[in-house]
Parts: sequence; structure tokens; C-alpha cells
Amino acid sequence: MSAPSSTAVTSVQALTLRQPRTVSARATWIVVVTVRTVLVAGFFAAWQWLPTIEALRTRITFMDPFFISSPQLVAERMWNLIQGSNGYDSIWPNLQFTVVNTLIGTVIAVVIGTLLGLLLANNPLYERILRPIIVVLNAIPRVAVVPIMILVAGSAAKASILTAITVVVFLVFFNALEAGRGTPKEMIDAARVAGAGPRDVMVRVRLPYVLGWVAAALPNAIAFGLVGTVTTEIFVGASGMGQLLTTAVNTADATLTFSVVVFLGFTGAVLVLGVGRLQQALMPWWSGGSAR
Repeated sequence: MSAPSSTAVTSVQALTLRQPRTVSARATWIVVVTVRTVLVAGFFAAWQWLPTIEALRTRITFMDPFFISSPQLVAERMWNLIQGSNGYDSIWPNLQFTVVNTLIGTVIAVVIGTLLGLLLANNPLYERILRPIIVVLNAIPRVAVVPIMILVAGSAAKASILTAITVVVFLVFFNALEAGRGTPKEMIDAARVAGAGPRDVMVRVRLPYVLGWVAAALPNAIAFGLVGTVTTEIFVGASGMGQLLTTAVNTADATLTFSVVVFLGFTGAVLVLGVGRLQQALMPWWSGGSAR
């Protein structure tokens, strides 16, 4: 009987080597999903049942359902807010107001931060002049700026947008600046040897790196933009999710408070996932990454 060919042996070895990796990846996925499910279920079970233990409520003040409500009550209130039933107004107008202002402010901030970071990265002299000023402005607490934004804007929507811009623009700017400065010197030198001027270097060499770093910052940018918008709405007391939070606190309604927090959590997650999808669609060459 003839010996097996080298090609057949190689194929068998390749299949043998691949199989443990496939099983391992599948087993890891099962473990991850199981642990996540157990953690989430355990959290909600503890939240629902621990406050019913009188000894805990006596010793630990915040375990009282008056302060932390319960998952069942929060779910019922969220359903009422979604439907606008049982005497509760629909949450959709407030949620729409917050999301729209967040998106507008974040988009404007991303454009400004990207352009400013790219320009300063391409002009070292301007960067040396303006960087200390920008660092000082970035060090100012955003909460302290909110009243100024309200006075300048004159309306809740404009104030929310301006606050979102001030919160996000520095995050995007520093990412864009460091990306532009970190562009490989060899590529810049090669472009200059080929006859590229400063503008060509900025647009054709630095810009792709800047866009990549900015795209990586987008999930944080949209999350920070949402925080800035809600904070402004709390200060202004106008329409929006911030107004619902203010109402919940003023009426000591823990159920409404947790309901709004859950809505904001889901909203933030959807926005971050949406930005991630957009990043993959527009820049697959950057966001693909290496498999882990």
C-alpha cells in the first residue's frame, strides 16, 4: 500500500489543528453569555428581593424600597411611559428632544475638533501658540460652563447643543491632534519628495490617520454628548430627559428616577452601537482590526 501524499497529510494536520480552536472559541462564547446572564439575573433578583428583608431595611437605609424602588415597579412605570397611559405622559417627546440635541451638538463638535486638530498638527507654530490656551479651556469643569451656555443661548435646545459641543470638542480635538502629530515621518518625507506641499501633506497623508483616531473616539464622544445634554436640561428645567429627572427628584419618586436612568442607559447604548456601525461602514480599512 502506497504512503499517503504530503498534501493529504498536510490537510489532515490542518484540520486537526483547527478543531481545538473552533471548540475553544465556541466554549468561550458560551461561558461569556452564561456569566453575563447570571450576573444580570443575580443583580435584578437581589434588587427585587433583598429590600423585602426587614433586617436589611432596618440596618441599611438605602435598602428601603422608598429609595431604590424595585425592578417590577420600574418595568411597570417604563411601560406606562412608553404607552403614555395610567396618568403618565409619553416619554417619546422628551427622549426625542434629548437625542436630537445630543446628535446635533456631537456632530458639530466632531467637525470642529477634527479640523482644529488637523490644522494644528500640520502647523507646529500655531500648535505651540494655541495648545496651552486649549489645555486651560479643557481644564474648566463643564458643569461650571452650563449656566454660561444657558445665558448665551437663550433657549433650552440651543443651550443643550452648545453644552454638548463644549463637552465633546476637546475630546475629539486632542485625538485628532495626536493622530496628526503621530503620522509616520517617513510617509510625510516621501510625500514631500514626490512634490506634495503643506496642504497636500495635510489632506492626503495626515487626514487618514486623523479620521481613524477620531472614529475611535466617536463612542465616547456620543456618550459625553448625551451627558452634557441631560445636564443642561436639568439646569434649564425645560423639555427633555433631564426635566424628567428633575421632576423625579423633586417628587421623591424613586421609580421614575430609575426608569429615566434605564431609558438613558438604553439610549446611550443604542447611540454608541449606531456610531460603531457607522464607523465600520465608512472606514472598514481602519475599524476592522485584528481578531482576538
